[in-house]
Amino acid sequence: MSTAFYSTRQAADLLGVSVRTVQLWVEAGTLKAWKTQGGHRRIDHQSVQAMLQQRQKNIAAPPDLSSPSRPQTEEPNLRVLVVEDDKDLLAIYRLAMENLPFPIDLRCEQDGLKGLITAGHFHPDVLLVDLNLPELDGFAMLKALANSPATEHTRIYVISALSAADIHSRGGLPPSATALAKPIPIALLLQLLSEAFQAHYLTT
Repeated sequence: MSTAFYSTRQAADLLGVSVRTVQLWVEAGTLKAWKTQGGHRRIDHQSVQAMLQQRQKNIAAPPDLSSPSRPQTEEPNLRVLVVEDDKDLLAIYRLAMENLPFPIDLRCEQDGLKGLITAGHFHPDVLLVDLNLPELDGFAMLKALANSPATEHTRIYVISALSAADIHSRGGLPPSATALAKPIPIALLLQLLSEAFQAHYLTT
């Protein structure tokens, strides 16, 4: 008979992440959990299994849904994760990034929960994220990633139609995130990605 809960360490081992990452996911509400009288966290079994199933779906997804078609190359790929629920905007981003003079590995997710899971194992060089997202909004997603080793060196750009006052009223953004007005000019988007590629792979 399967257990109804996991310890933090068991959940971390099952999900392939650090104990700290599990704690952050619990604090953000991504994983359901409670504390015993002794102060030990217990992670809901179904919550962990749902995350594992979502990860398997992501791995099984057709590659052309997440990455522009490019010839194989030995050059380093800039890892880019876009979390945006507007399918038309995702298509525009994909087409724009095909014009970059260097190869990229692009992953796209349409809700904050999937974005959080993908960030945990993809370790993106650049994260582009909207704030008004289904399942888990961008605020909670960024809070969960704030101290995660998976995004320690990630350049985070929040692309949102929310005003600075609206963002502040909802808790603000972590210091590592740069807010940009939506829609972002494509020329600026490509410039930011080019700067990230140079910083990650061309510096000596």
